Amino acid sequence: MLSDKELARLTNTLEVPLIVQEILNGETMLSPDVQYSLHEIISNYQPDAALLCIALSARKIASRYQNQSPNMAVMKIECDRIITDYARIWMDHATKQNLDDNLVLDTLEQIPEDLEAIAELIEINMAILNIQSEDTAGLAEILAVQAHAQALIADTFIDMIDQNNEPAITETIALPVQAYNDNIIPFPGTGTDTSISA
Repeated sequence: MLSDKELARLTNTLEVPLIVQEILNGETMLSPDVQYSLHEIISNYQPDAALLCIALSARKIASRYQNQSPNMAVMKIECDRIITDYARIWMDHATKQNLDDNLVLDTLEQIPEDLEAIAELIEINMAILNIQSEDTAGLAEILAVQAHAQALIADTFIDMIDQNNEPAITETIALPVQAYNDNIIPFPGTGTDTSISA
């Protein structure tokens, strides 16, 4: 379980949840440029980071409207579960804590299913969000689209691991391995620099 400070740091690092909060508060508009930026940020994440980013962002939406619909409350619960299941191992790996490869693989294998699950819950809640706020509905649509796309990427990663019987899971896939300093996490796995800065 993350402390409030760790959760705040994770939220800040992943950036999108902060933008979502600003839009929910009316501090930022969901302009075409902002929509493009949100898509780009999430699509550049590895699937595990994308899942956490989407869950943290969807949780902010669900928290705002959880009294409007039972399905919205369910989405909040599911977001909490995903954050609980993934955030600790993600942060431990980012800070170079020793992790068991089998534990990491077991966790990674759940990512495609969890991405699809959160996408479906977001889509179920689109009707109520369309009534509440056009910008919030737009945010939800971005999160759902990216969740579906990242699920396909995660499936591909898992297939590669299964085919190669790769023993060093923590060095080859998804979880950040280099640094977790302030607001910057470099992500490996593509052969190019995909550092994300908040």
